[in-house]
Amino acid sequence: MKGIGISRYGSVSQLKVIDMPTLPLQPDEVRIAIRASGVNPVDWKIREGLLQHSFPYELPLVLGWDGAGVVLEVGEKVHSLQAGDDVFFRPEIEKHGTYAEEINVPERFVSLMPKGLTYAEAASLPLVGLTVWQALVEVGNVTEGQNVLILAGSGGIGSIAIQLAKTLGARVTTTTSTRNVDFVRSLGADEVITYDQPQSHTLPHVFDFALDTLGGQHYLDAVGWMKPNGTIATIFGGPHESRPFSPVAVEKNIRIEYVFTRPDASNLHHIKRLVEMDRLKPTVTETYPMTVEGVHEAHMSNQTGRTKGKIVLVRERDQDIH
Repeated sequence: MKGIGISRYGSVSQLKVIDMPTLPLQPDEVRIAIRASGVNPVDWKIREGLLQHSFPYELPLVLGWDGAGVVLEVGEKVHSLQAGDDVFFRPEIEKHGTYAEEINVPERFVSLMPKGLTYAEAASLPLVGLTVWQALVEVGNVTEGQNVLILAGSGGIGSIAIQLAKTLGARVTTTTSTRNVDFVRSLGADEVITYDQPQSHTLPHVFDFALDTLGGQHYLDAVGWMKPNGTIATIFGGPHESRPFSPVAVEKNIRIEYVFTRPDASNLHHIKRLVEMDRLKPTVTETYPMTVEGVHEAHMSNQTGRTKGKIVLVRERDQDIH
């Protein structure tokens, strides 16, 4: 089995084809022929070695933890899936990833693809969909009528978070650049804060819940805009990294929870249902071939921090990885 990854940490120059043995299928696993893989900041952060303390990998490592494809084979204890099913999934980030021809994944992490989506669209959803569901529903308990703040609403996570928050009945404010105002409004944002333009108003004590995808000063600004006893879910940094200290958060009794996205088929079933109800749409804005050069270009684009929606790698049927 071939994949694309690294034998040592570093820049995009370290990307290479990795030859991996085909592992035996465990009773609770499915073997999936990968047709597309989402690209996320965690991919290049791991490639550069920025998360070594959180994830002490043994190299070489196939990158990518967001996928869609076709089930080739199922283990003897698998009951919800069968060969030929189109599926989407997020594998365990501690193991080899989805920039690959095939992958073995436990059944409990795999869902049937939403009807009507391409593999690229489906592959754009698992990591961001799981993150947003676990942040807004499980941590934030967002309900109808609440005021919700989404930082970086035009990005992969933000673009899905806006849609889910609206589906939950919240009033949504998001931050973005001036050039993406129309885009985030098309997703359902009620109010937009443009970070590259001076603001004519302040937002004291407005929000019940905020999703922080940026950290730093953006996170501290969000703390200042929260209602007393509000909740902030943050995905910035790694699970063992400290957050900027805010005395305001202490004074206002703000609950701050780090969301470490976990693979979960039951959560993906919720995402699938919302897509099929036309309440949530994937936002794929860039696609690249699943080749070393394609991964190189995808990582360079994602590292600009200006990605609108999601970047996806696509592997055509029977295409060799090179």
